[in-house]
Amino acid sequence: MRSDLKGRDLITTQEWELDAIEETLRLASDVKRRPQAYSDVFKGKSLIMLFFNPSTRTRLSFEIGMTQLGGHAVYMEADSGWIGKGSESIKDTASVMARYGDAIAIRIFPNVTGWRYGESNRVVREFALWADVPVINMECDMFHPCQALADIMTIREKKGDPKGKKFLLSWAYHPNPLPCSVPNSALLISTRFGMDVTLLHPEGFELDEQIMKWARKNVEESGGSLQVTSNVEEAYDGADVVYVKSWGSLKYYGNPQEEKKLRVKFRNWTCNEELMSLTKKDSIFMHCLPIRRNVEATDGVIDGPHSVIYDEAENRLHVQKAVLMLVL
Repeated sequence: MRSDLKGRDLITTQEWELDAIEETLRLASDVKRRPQAYSDVFKGKSLIMLFFNPSTRTRLSFEIGMTQLGGHAVYMEADSGWIGKGSESIKDTASVMARYGDAIAIRIFPNVTGWRYGESNRVVREFALWADVPVINMECDMFHPCQALADIMTIREKKGDPKGKKFLLSWAYHPNPLPCSVPNSALLISTRFGMDVTLLHPEGFELDEQIMKWARKNVEESGGSLQVTSNVEEAYDGADVVYVKSWGSLKYYGNPQEEKKLRVKFRNWTCNEELMSLTKKDSIFMHCLPIRRNVEATDGVIDGPHSVIYDEAENRLHVQKAVLMLVL
């Protein structure tokens, strides 16, 4: 197991070397195959999980993962402590947490930080600055690294070598503006693995230009490709992987009334069986969950033969166990 990852924070996969990601994926696959071989590696170790926002998969996968590794996960709602009430600084909270736990994991969405793009990410990074134990981003307003690792693990399991495969990352309608963390992370991980990536979204839902710069740099280094389009049928045509996700408009970030005027124009942006029929016969359909059924995608797609969403969700458990073992 790599010693140079010990003590590392995981805030975005973009900041981890590709061989470090490969090591994580190899370990995750072995953990998945041989869970009992790792059942006591964390005896006496604790993970402090600080949640500013609710969770299903993230809480369960981290908490159960620590238990399966022989350790203990402490679930803490931010509002139950002084940090959530604005009565204690990040420095003081992070410093004390680091004295108690062996690692800290944080989940904080943009609604907590006033919908100022990048502010939730800044909070996670400030925790990492003051804590002298590894800090893991369980999703902020910019990145969801553990989801990205589970995504690429699932793609490899279902499609083999990702290089040269057509990866469609498609915006979908949702009644509410959502963070950009998942699309940002999916775009960055797919471009690093040499996939031919198509980013599909209507006008007004462009991703952060810094994320796009990183993605373009990734394809130069990986030999993949990246195109951006609003042509739905062209984007779906011949896709190996379809990843559907809604995200908010950065143009109207923090202004839900104006954002909604733009969003409702694209209520028909739903992944359906007709669109999936344009993809390859053995294509896979992915979504990070939770998903609005018959809004982001139809029941026929979600429960259909292309869907791998439950395998994708399961792999969160395995990649997170691998990350924890590597950084601890």
